[in-house]
Amino acid sequence: MYGGSISDRQFFIESGLLEKLEPGDSIMADKGFNIFDVLECNGVTLNIPPRKNDSQLSEKELIETRRIASLRIHIERAFKRVKDFKILDIIRNNMAGLFSVILCLCYVNQLWKTTCIR
Repeated sequence: MYGGSISDRQFFIESGLLEKLEPGDSIMADKGFNIFDVLECNGVTLNIPPRKNDSQLSEKELIETRRIASLRIHIERAFKRVKDFKILDIIRNNMAGLFSVILCLCYVNQLWKTTCIR
């Protein structure tokens, strides 16, 4: 829960997530999420779908896009499940300090289910 106007880049920098990442970790993001330079300084890679330069993607870009998409679908499913948690509907402004903890627990729960089911 962040009040005010802030860019995705600045929100990421201020989130504290960068300090939790280790060299060799990888972040998956959308095309417009420009944090490559911030991650590169910390030895973290950024996985984003390739941008189309011409009318079509090259064969290499197409393979990379499919690879990212095959991983991303699991993340999108976990996001949907977290949105379905009714606990997120009852969080009020005076609970803002707990929001990050509650949201983190919801995501950890869903990602654990996703990886342990296989």
